[in-house]
Amino acid sequence: MMKNKSNLLACAVALLVTGGAVIPSEAAFDENLNTYTLDAVVVNAERTKNQFGDTITEQSYYRTGGDVKVISREEIEKRHYNDVTEAIKRIPGVTFTNAGYRGGQYGYNPYSNKMAINGDSRVIVLIDGRRVDNSTSTNMGSSNSSGSAAMVDLNQIINMEAVDKIEVIKGPGASAYGSDATGGVINIITRKGGIKNQGSIDISTGSWKKHVYNVSYSGALGNDKSWKYFFSATRNMAGNSKYHDGLTDTDRTYYGTKYKDEGVNFRLDKDFGNNRDLKIWYNHQNGKDGYPITARDYRYWTQADWNRNIYGAAVLDHWGNTQNPGYRNLFSLDALSGSYNAYKDNDIDVSYTFAKDNGMESFIRFYSQKRHYWGIDRYPYSDNNWIGPDGSYVPFPDSPEWSSFIKNYHPDGWDDLTGKFYEENHGVQLQLAKSLGINDVLASVTIDKAKTSTFNDYGDVKNTYSRRKSILGYLQDKIHITDKWDLTPALRYAHYSDFTGKKSDKSFEQIGGSSVTWTPSLSTEYAFSDSMSAYAGWTKVYRPIKQSDYSKVTPNGEPLKDEEGNVWTVGIHKMFDDKTDVAVHYDWTDMSNAITYYTGRTADNKHFQSKAVNAKETKKSFNITVDHKISDRWNFSLGYTHLNDKWRAKDGMQFDSDLGLSDLSNVNTQINKLRPANHYTANFTYEQGKWYSGLLVNWYTGCDTEAFTHKRALVLDWNLNYEINKDISTYVTVTNLTNQAYENAYSAYNGKGAAPQPGRAWMFGVKYKF
Repeated sequence: MMKNKSNLLACAVALLVTGGAVIPSEAAFDENLNTYTLDAVVVNAERTKNQFGDTITEQSYYRTGGDVKVISREEIEKRHYNDVTEAIKRIPGVTFTNAGYRGGQYGYNPYSNKMAINGDSRVIVLIDGRRVDNSTSTNMGSSNSSGSAAMVDLNQIINMEAVDKIEVIKGPGASAYGSDATGGVINIITRKGGIKNQGSIDISTGSWKKHVYNVSYSGALGNDKSWKYFFSATRNMAGNSKYHDGLTDTDRTYYGTKYKDEGVNFRLDKDFGNNRDLKIWYNHQNGKDGYPITARDYRYWTQADWNRNIYGAAVLDHWGNTQNPGYRNLFSLDALSGSYNAYKDNDIDVSYTFAKDNGMESFIRFYSQKRHYWGIDRYPYSDNNWIGPDGSYVPFPDSPEWSSFIKNYHPDGWDDLTGKFYEENHGVQLQLAKSLGINDVLASVTIDKAKTSTFNDYGDVKNTYSRRKSILGYLQDKIHITDKWDLTPALRYAHYSDFTGKKSDKSFEQIGGSSVTWTPSLSTEYAFSDSMSAYAGWTKVYRPIKQSDYSKVTPNGEPLKDEEGNVWTVGIHKMFDDKTDVAVHYDWTDMSNAITYYTGRTADNKHFQSKAVNAKETKKSFNITVDHKISDRWNFSLGYTHLNDKWRAKDGMQFDSDLGLSDLSNVNTQINKLRPANHYTANFTYEQGKWYSGLLVNWYTGCDTEAFTHKRALVLDWNLNYEINKDISTYVTVTNLTNQAYENAYSAYNGKGAAPQPGRAWMFGVKYKF
C-alpha cells in the first residue's frame, strides 16, 4: 500500500513539469511574497522581510518575535482556497479537529470544527487585529480534552474573497492581542481597494455537486482618488461528500453532509492625508449545513444489528459504542431526515487612524458583532420514536419499508428546534503609538460588552441570558537597543465583570465572579548577521473560565478556576545562502491551573460521563521548517512538528473512583493518544510562464489504533493553473489525491472511524478579471 502511495506521489510531482518563460518565486512556507500591496504602497521582494527575517504586513509592528507564517493574497488565488481552514492547514504545527463535515452543532465540541497551534487550542482569532470572540459565548464550551477551545469557527467568520493575508503567529509572539493566546494567533487581514477600478468573477464546479461562485470589485472615488472601496460576494455549496472508510476499506457516501454558505463583504477607506484615514468595514455570512452527527459504522449495517441497536438503546438503556457496538448507526435518522444547523453573522467595524509614527498607528475603533446560530432536528430521539405503540421498530434505512415510513412520519413542516443562540458584542478600542528615540511605545485600551441569549425546546429551562463587560489594557515598549537587537517588555491589564444572567422569567442573577489581572511579558529578537537571527520570549498567561464552565460536573464539586501559567519560547532562523532557509521553534507551556476533561463509564456501566478538572499542565512543542529554492522555477519546503502534554492532579486530588476509566480515558493518554504523534508537511511549487502548480503533502504518523483506523495517513492536495491571457485563467484542484482514509477526531461514545475526512475530490474553475 505504501509503495502504491509512493508511486502516486512521484506521478503527482511529475505532473508539475511544464514549459515556458520563467517567473521567480519565493520559498514555499511564505510563498508568493514577491510583490503585494501594503497600505497602497507596492512592496517589492527585497522589502517583504525585516532585519530579523520576519515577513512584513500592515500589522507586523505588533509582533515581538516568534514563529510567524504569512499567507498572501497571491497564494490564496493560486491555491484556490475556499475557506480559512484550507489555507492554514499547510502551516506546520496547525491542526484541525472536526467530525468530517462543515458546520457542526453549537456548544458541542465533538461535532464542531476547531483548531490548535502546536497542540494548544487556546488560540485567538482576529480580523484586522480585532478579536472576534465573545466572552459570554458557549459555542465550543463543551468537553474538550486538550484544554479550552477557541470560541469561533474559522469557516463562519469571513469569506475568502475578502481576505488579503493571513498571519499565523505561534506561541505568545503577539502578546498585544491578549493574555489568553497561549497557543497563538490567527490574524486575518482584509482586502482594501486600490486606485485602479478592477473586478473579478471566479466560478468553479466539481465533485459532489460542489459549486463555488466568487465576485469582487474595487476601485477609487473622488477627484483625488482618496475614497477607496472593495466589495465581494461569494457562494459555496455542495451535496453529500464521499470518503474512504478505514474500517471496511470501501468508498462510502457521507449522508447528510450537504451545505450552502454565502457571504457579502464591503470595505470603504478614506485617506485624509497627513497620516490620517478612515475605514468602514461590513461583513455578512450565513450558512445552512447538514448535520449527520457521525458517519455510519458499516461493520454493523445490517437489519439484525439495527434491531439490536434499537433494543439496546430503548429497552436496555445501553447508549454508546462500548455497550452497544454500532450504536452510532441510529444517527442515520438525522442524516436521512434532513437535520441541519445554520448560522448568520453581521459584523461592523469603523476605525479612524489619526496618527502614524514609524509604522505604528494611533486610532479609535468602534465595532459591533452579531451572531445567530440555530439547529433543527428532524428526527428527535426518544423511546417512542424508535419503538412504535404496536411494538414495531423504526425500519432499517436499507429496507423496502423505509421510504413510506419516513414519508408518513416526517410530513412537510416537521421541525424540532434544538436551540437558538444569539451572540452580540459591541465595543470601542483606543490605541496610541509614539516613537521616542530608540523606544517605540504602544498603548491601548478596549471596552467590550458581550451578551448571549439561548432559547430551546427541551428541559425545564426554556430561555437563558448572560452578560459580561471586559476592560482590556496593553502597554508595550519595543526598545531598539541597536539596529540588530530589539527588546520588548509589555504589560497587559484585564478586568472581567461578573457573569450576570437570568433563566426564563427570573430576574438577573450572578452566574460567575469577576476577575482582575496583570500579566507581564518580555521578548527579544537579535540579528547575528544578515543571514541569521534568533528570538526568545516569556509571558504570563491568563484565561478566564467561560460561561459554560460554571455548569460543568467536577470531582467532589470543586469549582473550576481561571486558567493561568507561563509560556517560554525560543527560536532561530538561518539563511544558509540565497536559496535555503531553516527555522527552528520550541515552546514550553507550564500551566499552574488548566482545565481539561476526562470521560468514563458510570457505576451502572451504562452511560458515559464527562467531568472537568483543574489540573497542572506541561506542554512542549517543537517545529522545524526548511525552505529551499531549487531553481527559478521550483521551490519546496519541509516541516516537522512534535508535541507532548502531561497533566497532573492538583493538591493531592484524585480522579473519581466512581468512573470506570479505561486507559484511553486517562487524561494524559487522551491528550497524547487522540492525535498524531508526529506531523510532517511538504510543500512543492512550480511556476513557469503561464503555468503554476503546487503540491501540498501532510503526513501524520504515530496515530493510536485504539482511536484511529490507521497508524499513519498521507494526504496530498494538488492544483494546476493556466493563464489563457491577462484576463482569463483556468485551474484544476484535487484534494486527497490518493483517496486516503483518515480521521482527526475520536469519541469513545461513537467509536473509531466516526469522523472520516473527505475522500478524493476535484474542482475545475475559470477566473475572469475585468
